[in-house]
Amino acid sequence: MLAPTGLAAINVGGQTIHSFFGFPPRLIQESDIRRSRNGRIMRSLEFLVIDEVSMVRSDLMWGIDRALRVNRGRPREPFGGVRLLMFGDLHQLPPVVQDAEVAAHLDDAHGGPFFFSIAALQEGLGTALLELEQVFRQTDDALIRVLNAIREGNVTSADLELLNARVHPIRTLAEGEPYVILTPTNAAARRINTAYLEALPRDLVRFTAGITGDFNENVQPADAALDLKPGAKVMMLRNDADRRWVNGTVARISRLTDRQIWIELGGKEFEVEQASWEHRRYAYDQSTEKIVESVAGTFKQFPLRLAWALTIHKAQGLTLDKVYVDLGRGTFAHGQTYVALSRCRALDGLALARRLSPSDVLFDPAALGYRSAFAALWSS
Repeated sequence: MLAPTGLAAINVGGQTIHSFFGFPPRLIQESDIRRSRNGRIMRSLEFLVIDEVSMVRSDLMWGIDRALRVNRGRPREPFGGVRLLMFGDLHQLPPVVQDAEVAAHLDDAHGGPFFFSIAALQEGLGTALLELEQVFRQTDDALIRVLNAIREGNVTSADLELLNARVHPIRTLAEGEPYVILTPTNAAARRINTAYLEALPRDLVRFTAGITGDFNENVQPADAALDLKPGAKVMMLRNDADRRWVNGTVARISRLTDRQIWIELGGKEFEVEQASWEHRRYAYDQSTEKIVESVAGTFKQFPLRLAWALTIHKAQGLTLDKVYVDLGRGTFAHGQTYVALSRCRALDGLALARRLSPSDVLFDPAALGYRSAFAALWSS
């Protein structure tokens, strides 16, 4: 199981694409394709699962194809003959392309930035598309209709008016309502969280994560240095074994010591235990002729983070009861507005910092190219 980001890989108990294939953290080129220390694993692969594939850039997918051909000794077969199962939503946040030169290269070399544009996926491999159609997060028909319109880039003035009726200055929201502010940038989210935390009385308490082995900063699932005060709004980052909360539940810090944290949730107080995450690697065991996984590093921390504000990127995948969308000066990527608005369960759980205009709904028609790149299998 592979994923494009460290957090996604940790969440599915897998490994990042870059670490498995030994790719550098930049544009993947021919010089980066070579024999790998994981070559034995690649030769024994029959099936490769890639999660969050919508975030996999075309050069990275091309690199996967080329590396598998080289390391499996099957240069004429797409992906070296390995079967792929890929999960993702192309209507959400796209792969990151920051430089104009890189964007131009991806267009010239691969036909665009999206993973499905590479030639190997059309080389007789036999691709199929399965699109899930049932909506589980929302049951509000009006909201579902508007979200689908935004998702497909077909938003109308009537759709925007339905949403713009939800504009409220944040000071007018009921005190204690667990709204989470979603904003496009890390800087804005950090500024909001810091301001709210500093405004609370009492002294700040810092909880430092316990890290062993290999656990790089960019794959850490929580804050290595977690600053809290009683009254702080937090979001839980793990499902509770006793089902008292789930990943994404919003709570308040009720009490703190230098080693313990209690939260208030639904009028009750609960102590939160530290959680441990594992960074896994895969190797080939010659004696058993099987792929074995090992723990490269561990990260132990309280499974929560400040949650007055989150970036839209960090909110992807979450379900929230109360969402306050503050787009500031506007969105800058395909799917951002859709991801932000679709985090809430119902229209009455949504509030906006300002009115939305058509320019806030960025939609890249190229993202829909997956529909022609893959033959439809069935819908469900």
